[in-house]
Amino acid sequence: MEFDRIRLMLHLAVDCPLSLEEFCDAMRHRFGLPDFEYACENETEWGLVKHEGIDYNVSRPYKRGTLEEWDGSVPEGCNVGVTLTAFKDCPPGQDADWSSAELVERIGQGLADLLRRQVYHHRTWLGAGKNVTHQRVFLPKSSRG
Repeated sequence: MEFDRIRLMLHLAVDCPLSLEEFCDAMRHRFGLPDFEYACENETEWGLVKHEGIDYNVSRPYKRGTLEEWDGSVPEGCNVGVTLTAFKDCPPGQDADWSSAELVERIGQGLADLLRRQVYHHRTWLGAGKNVTHQRVFLPKSSRG
């Protein structure tokens, strides 16, 4: 990945029993995304799709606890990581403020409602060595009081 082209990366996590393909298919239908491409290595499998200047990367490690090992900001128990990468050349109106506010809200809340699970926005990557940790939790609408 060409890091100099990246505006920011939004990191979400969830504890979900779905397989990678089931998760990505549900996400594709919910957000009107093209088909995901899949790959794997010894510790994880992932799905990736690019749509309207945003990369959607879903990672599902084979072993629980791996996401927390890789990234200390991942809430305990999460087994699926979703990274939304916004590029500097994404469509007009989708600047860094839009990405960090509207994109994370749309995807985070949409996933929480779709999966009926808590979804965590735990980190935003702004560049080499520039990370902002978050403790934002999206709750499924049915569980809000």
